[in-house]
Amino acid sequence: MKTRTKLYLIFALTALLVILALPREDRVFNALGLKNVALKVRQGLDLKGGANLTYQADLSAIKPNDRQTAIDGTINVINKRVNPAGTSEVVVQTSGSDRIVVSLPGVTDVNQAAETIGKTAQLTFFEVGPSGTPTPTDITGKDLSLATPDIDAQTGKAIITFEMKPESVKKFADLTTKINQENGRLAILLDDQVLFNGGVNSPITDGKGQMEGFKDVADARQISVLLNAGALPVPINLVAQRTVGATLGSEAISRSLVAGIIGLLAVMIFMVLYYRLAGLVAASALIIYTLINIALFKLSGFTPWVIVLTLAGIAGFILSIGMAVDANILIFERMKEEVRSGKDLRSALNAGFSRAWSSIRDSNVSTLITCILLYSFGAPIIKGFAVTLALGVLVSMFTAITVSRTFMSYLITTKLGQSHRAYGFEEAGGTDK
Repeated sequence: MKTRTKLYLIFALTALLVILALPREDRVFNALGLKNVALKVRQGLDLKGGANLTYQADLSAIKPNDRQTAIDGTINVINKRVNPAGTSEVVVQTSGSDRIVVSLPGVTDVNQAAETIGKTAQLTFFEVGPSGTPTPTDITGKDLSLATPDIDAQTGKAIITFEMKPESVKKFADLTTKINQENGRLAILLDDQVLFNGGVNSPITDGKGQMEGFKDVADARQISVLLNAGALPVPINLVAQRTVGATLGSEAISRSLVAGIIGLLAVMIFMVLYYRLAGLVAASALIIYTLINIALFKLSGFTPWVIVLTLAGIAGFILSIGMAVDANILIFERMKEEVRSGKDLRSALNAGFSRAWSSIRDSNVSTLITCILLYSFGAPIIKGFAVTLALGVLVSMFTAITVSRTFMSYLITTKLGQSHRAYGFEEAGGTDK
């Protein structure tokens, strides 16, 4: 792809990012005819508040020695239901011997959240004979491997496609074969909700099927979360719910924003003063880097991997700003060395990017490994820091390798960009042109 074409694509991407990063981007979408499209950065309990739900676990049917295991299993299922991707900063913890407290950041519909958490979610499969009599089978939600919300291409209605675990494929195949031969029906129920009740046209031997009967895609998505999380080991009852205010509030947000802006400007000024025209390129790439991060924070709300920004997450983002220029520094310094050896600017640019890549790759991979460890073993507040830092590292690799290189490749074709003095190379022994 030609440099000029890449440049136009980057400008188009930047224009889109500016719209997405705007505080009131919904006005732009409304002007374009896209109604009810609003993006926002989700904030954590410390910045915006949320809800605290307290549940009482019914352990009456559980032996005393098995009760802690039952509580731990219940906490695990709740975590999967309210935080399937692990990025939502939800806190689920015990209170006493039989109570579980769930802290949900930024939740506005507390009743819906409470219903999702407390649902038993017992998935059962019934064989319905020609007479209409339902017979329970030994297939339950435990046999399910994956449930995915989807839309039926023929009817346009929301459905859930599912896959059985490998050890349950044969069991499901035998059941559907029997139903098919006897002209019966297969009924699938989640608690009291019928997800499927119909005939089986042919035996299902690959363990894959679909459920229907949902109000919309959002309903199918919510049910699929319940199915993937599994049934609660013990029943739980909501005994208390309350909204909580932000523990830090708007002042902390304002100070963090000021710190981020100061840090961004300081890095940009340093790069321009030290690397001149190349520093201006790095500063431009840094602006695009910031816009991409903000856009990703907002767009994550449409995915299962919602990024909830806490003060620790903001700290990770601010730290990533400084790290974002590391790749540019490595490349520009390598360019200086190539110019010292007598190469022209284009050759120095190509060599600078190709030879600095291994250092850029290794340093970023080591940071990503650290982020993975922090996310895997850290407390919830540390996970937010790890997510934003890792995201920043990945985005910085794109802006440094793609955006900066495209800008530099174009600049060296211009009259100003062909001067060594414009990059400060004359002091490194380059010939001023």
